[in-house]
Amino acid sequence: MRSITASAALLSCVFLVATSLPVSADTLPDRRSVNVSGRGEVTATPDRARISMQVETTKLDLRAAQDQVSRIVRDYLAQVKALGIADADISTAGLSIQPQYDYSAKGGRKFLGYQLTRGIEIVVRDLDKIGDVLLKATTAGINNVSDPQLESSKAEALTREALAKAAEDARAKAKVLADALGVKLGAVHTLNANAEFVPPPMAQKARFSVMAAADAAPESGNEALGFSAGQIRYNASVNADFDLIAP
Repeated sequence: MRSITASAALLSCVFLVATSLPVSADTLPDRRSVNVSGRGEVTATPDRARISMQVETTKLDLRAAQDQVSRIVRDYLAQVKALGIADADISTAGLSIQPQYDYSAKGGRKFLGYQLTRGIEIVVRDLDKIGDVLLKATTAGINNVSDPQLESSKAEALTREALAKAAEDARAKAKVLADALGVKLGAVHTLNANAEFVPPPMAQKARFSVMAAADAAPESGNEALGFSAGQIRYNASVNADFDLIAP
């Protein structure tokens, strides 16, 4: 029994050693390949805009600050709804209350009041109204308006199209190289892809002239702000490794 057990253990050790040996370089297949990069771009006209804004005030009495901010928000929402903005495209969930102090005052810090900030986010689906939406924010008393973020509702499809163009570009480059070398282009071995969204130059003048434009009486808010939507670009790039097959 001892002899059989020892032999089995020895065979087990031999098997473990054999399976751990590295594969010889002579046994590896002689793979030929070409590595190329490809690029693709798709442009589109934006069909919606996302606008973030804030109402901010500081008062000694918290209730007075809340009443002022709430009044401004209610007045503004009534105006944008009159423009056709749907309830589903309006969010007023953001609210911040922070006590403010003057730490440079003699005798210790001095309480300056409560700073209350209410955030509003609006999705504008008719870009002909974007200027009016911005101008009414100013007249309502909203004192912090960010640049509109222009978007396309077809963003996913446009991104896929850009990726497809990048892949086609990579294959075309690999085919040129294979033909030049007198070999056939095989299947793709590895592929890495990346896509990015490039917005148009932001809302030309939208934020910077909104205060001055509010005092004018133009035909439209877009004309007052000099707003132009421009073009959105969806860029994609791929890095592909193709097999090369000898004739």
